[in-house]
Amino acid sequence: MGDKWTSFPVPLKRKMLLTALVGIGCLLVGVAFTIFAKDKMMLLLSAAVCVFSFFKAFSMYRVASKKDYEVVEGTCSAIVPKLFPKFRKIKITDDEGNETTLLLSKQSKVSIGERYRFYFKKTTRVTLGNEYFDSALSSDCFLGYEPITEKA
Repeated sequence: MGDKWTSFPVPLKRKMLLTALVGIGCLLVGVAFTIFAKDKMMLLLSAAVCVFSFFKAFSMYRVASKKDYEVVEGTCSAIVPKLFPKFRKIKITDDEGNETTLLLSKQSKVSIGERYRFYFKKTTRVTLGNEYFDSALSSDCFLGYEPITEKA
C-alpha cells in the first residue's frame, strides 16, 4: 500500500483520509453517547456510519489505485452562479483553447485566471439534457481538485 499511496494525487488522498476520519469521529461520538446516556441505538447508528465511511474510503482507494479517474486541467475562465444555491458553473480552458464546463459546489474555492486540476471518477455518463439533473446524477463522480502552481 505504501508505494501506491505515494503515487496518489493529493486531493484523492485527502478525501480518503477525511472520509475515514469522519467515520471514526462518528463512532467515538456514538460510544461516548452510549456510555453517558445509555442509548444503544446511537451506538448502532454511529457504527453504521463508520462502516459506510470506511466502505466509501476503500472504494476511493480502489479508484485511485486502478487510476480509474479522469483529469480535467486548465485555467478557470469564468464562474457563473446558478439558480440552484448548491452549485455554480465553472468554465475551464485548457492549453489548446478547448473549453470544459463543470458544475461544482459553491464550497469549491476556484478563482478566475488561476490554473487547476480536477479529478473525476470514470463512469458511464447518463445525460437527461437538464444541467441540474445531470449534475445530480454525477455528484458522486467529483473526487477533488488542486491548484497548479507551475505549468507542466
